[in-house]
Amino acid sequence: MSQPKKTLKQRFAAMFGKRFRAGGYSAAASAIVIAIAVLVNLMVGSLPTTLTQIDLTDQSIYSLSDQTKRIAASLDKDVTMYLICNTGNEDPTVQRLLQRYADLSDHIHVEVMDPSLHPTFLDNYELEISRLYENSVLVDCEGRYRLVGYDEIFVTSYEMDYYSYNYVTSTSFNGESALTSALHYVSSDDLPKVYTLTGHGETELDERITEMLSQDNFESESLSLLSEESVPEDAAAIIINAPSSDLNQDEADMLITYLENGGSIALITSYMGADDMPNLKQVTASMGLTTEAGIIIEGERNMRLTRYPHYILPNIESHEITSSLSEAGYYILTPLAQPLVETEDSSASITWLLTTSDSAYAKQAAMSMTTTEKEDGDTDGPFNVAALSENGGKLFWVTSDTLLDSYVDSAVSGANSNLFMNALNYMCEQEESISIRAKSLDSATLTVPQSESTLWSIVMIGVIPVGLIVLGMLIWIRRKRR
Repeated sequence: MSQPKKTLKQRFAAMFGKRFRAGGYSAAASAIVIAIAVLVNLMVGSLPTTLTQIDLTDQSIYSLSDQTKRIAASLDKDVTMYLICNTGNEDPTVQRLLQRYADLSDHIHVEVMDPSLHPTFLDNYELEISRLYENSVLVDCEGRYRLVGYDEIFVTSYEMDYYSYNYVTSTSFNGESALTSALHYVSSDDLPKVYTLTGHGETELDERITEMLSQDNFESESLSLLSEESVPEDAAAIIINAPSSDLNQDEADMLITYLENGGSIALITSYMGADDMPNLKQVTASMGLTTEAGIIIEGERNMRLTRYPHYILPNIESHEITSSLSEAGYYILTPLAQPLVETEDSSASITWLLTTSDSAYAKQAAMSMTTTEKEDGDTDGPFNVAALSENGGKLFWVTSDTLLDSYVDSAVSGANSNLFMNALNYMCEQEESISIRAKSLDSATLTVPQSESTLWSIVMIGVIPVGLIVLGMLIWIRRKRR
């Protein structure tokens, strides 16, 4: 029996009914997906930025160190970080970094303060108007405050290139270092004081180092022991930077007593005239350390600068002072260094921080040498270039007088000055400041040891061109055979 023919209306209803049902299912599914997406976004938006934003920058600009996290975790007072800028002009990098701080502790609060909307706000603070750049940060804790200028967050330096005699511009991101320093400052009651010894032709600390001292919350002052009866009681550490003449006996006695009472000295010396400073050697001998004659020549090509075997790239030994540098793959550069040795009657705990290879040797005729090649009378390594001695007090000693020279320091991306500051912070028990340093926004300085330089020259000049020629010939032969 034949089926009755469907009317046109019935056919349209059957056809579009299926489509409408399918479309309804699709619309419902889409609505569910959109609802889930909105819900997920709301949930993600409520999470801390540490969980929702991944720092893929080369220098980990937005990542906070363990030291910063410990300081934030130890807060027992409320701290407010004010971003000073006109609404809409917020620097996203600074703003993102501040949010990272806020995520660390309930005691840290971040606010954007528009001076045009709150014209009297800054009247509550005594600030240098010249430092009030857009996107500066004011850190306040119960009336104790510090202004972190925008020029302290993004630091531009101009240094002389002694090869070309041109000024080289470099930019670094100092946000975490400056902000954590300010956070530590406003939440601390006491700050350590360091004295820089004068009166013996010492090399003056340049502006970079004095700024780093301030940033690490050190109060600093020069000190002449000639007019003192003893080292000031508030001295957390004394810096002696490359003296060119000896201490007198009274000064030496004062420093020895200071060390015996738990004091700390950061000492940098030169090979020139080192043997003519018996009183200074009394001070170092009290801590179980002295020097041997000569300057060190590094025989291992990958531990020296190319063509400069007396510019040593020593091994960085394991210690709290050096760990942040070695883990980050930094080099330390120590030109014209002397060998450091332990005295025979030493009772101190000595840690060698920088060491040479077994191939190193010391030139005995350092003042009159005409060649860096090994000669009769030169002594064999390995040698020690830097040490930390602990014996009641603490002595950090590096035997390269240009350790803090701006050119030498810049050749290793500031690692030398970071080593020095790490040592000061360790001796003054400010371990939280160790390794919180500026992060370069420029191409990193590539310090290439001689052996690696030779290897890469062979690869770039020989291996790669020959390889390309061979590959081209193989492709040509293959095509010709087709």
